[in-house]
Amino acid sequence: MDITPLLQRISDGDRQAFAGIVTHYQRPLFGFLGRMALGQGLAEDIAQETFLRAWKNLADYQPRRAEFSTWLFTIARNLALHELARAGHRREAGSDDDLPEQACQRPQPPEALAGAQQRERLQRALRQLALPDRSALALAYIHDLALSEVARIEGCSLAAIKTRLHRAKEKLRLILEKNDG
Repeated sequence: MDITPLLQRISDGDRQAFAGIVTHYQRPLFGFLGRMALGQGLAEDIAQETFLRAWKNLADYQPRRAEFSTWLFTIARNLALHELARAGHRREAGSDDDLPEQACQRPQPPEALAGAQQRERLQRALRQLALPDRSALALAYIHDLALSEVARIEGCSLAAIKTRLHRAKEKLRLILEKNDG
């Protein structure tokens, strides 16, 4: 979807047009933040703050420099990295965000339960990666962004992002193998 018309409507004073941007990017943004190993509540808070900051700073967006999605995901990434760094690796006891997804739901058929367990296994492994590695993996493989866009969001060269992704995949593979053993 080309959001240029929405951006034009916003610049013309149509404040309601921003709702179209939120609708278009809400799901991908939640998915990205979830792949950064953030709990659902925190991901929702960061997504809301991302849209708020995008709204407040829309005049600063420069279409010649990057796609709108790149700009928006950069805001989300920076907020997520700041929050994860601030919180460290500690987890509050009893927080629903730290429970496996299946622990908060009714009993499920074996296939659904196996899928939920697999997702939780991957989330635990992702939490063991460095924050920049999590971000790069999520952008490249979950959101299927071009590597040039990932590099721009991550603030590094294309060669550096290729190297980081290669190393991050290897680290993730080793973590998953170790956890299985």
